[in-house]
Amino acid sequence: MKRLALVIIACLVFSTAGQVFAENNLNNAASRIETGILSILNNLGNTISLVAKETGKIGINNETEIRKLLQKNVNEGKPFVIDSAFIDNKGVMKIIEPGKYRRYEGSDISKQEAIIKMMKTKKPRMGNLFLSVEGIKSIDIEHPIFSKGKKFLGSVSILVKPDEVIHSVAASIEEEFGVKCWVMQKDGMILYETDVIQIGLNIFSDPLYKDYPDLISLGKKMIKKNKGKGFYIFQAQGTKNVVKKQAVWKTIHFFNNDWIVVAYKEVKQ
Repeated sequence: MKRLALVIIACLVFSTAGQVFAENNLNNAASRIETGILSILNNLGNTISLVAKETGKIGINNETEIRKLLQKNVNEGKPFVIDSAFIDNKGVMKIIEPGKYRRYEGSDISKQEAIIKMMKTKKPRMGNLFLSVEGIKSIDIEHPIFSKGKKFLGSVSILVKPDEVIHSVAASIEEEFGVKCWVMQKDGMILYETDVIQIGLNIFSDPLYKDYPDLISLGKKMIKKNKGKGFYIFQAQGTKNVVKKQAVWKTIHFFNNDWIVVAYKEVKQ
């Protein structure tokens, strides 16, 4: 009996130690992914901020120079930036670069979420995933333009494919730490998942997740808390087999919006 008790205690100790090691591993991976993504976003933010400032200085009627500035956004944002536009104070895209997207000049995008919030606050805004007028699922990063006299003139925008930004950072870290990753908006929309079939789904509303209340509950907790850890039950990637997963999350704050970065791995139930 004594020997059995010792065996049970040893198993519990090893199990606990294993979970602690896994948690530390996940925490390190999540931190690295968070830092890498934020670095890219900050670089994009620095460029668009400079372009908006320069546009305000030269005035919104200098089309030739504005096109050069918009192209700067595209060039320095490669390979993540799709296009860049000058949007007037009524929400109309007046100038777009590169040239292949100029046919969308004149499009009224005043009803788009990022534009509405940027115009209301007059502050930079990273929008949520949407289908752009160019027909691309992307996010819109907006920066207001002000004249020398501080008059609001409109905004400079860049379209970005978030999954490409995230994958460029996460892929090597996932391999290094032996973990997987997903990144979601605060509305539950998945911007990136190691399991690519989940990209673009919403964990709170998509039928794929309705039978997994632990995952939905953890997702709601992630929205309320900027960082944390937890467990949930879900399918193993590429199968219908249900497994237990351990997760650690961090929150990226950029241009008045948030992305939740989750590192996870399967654990024994």
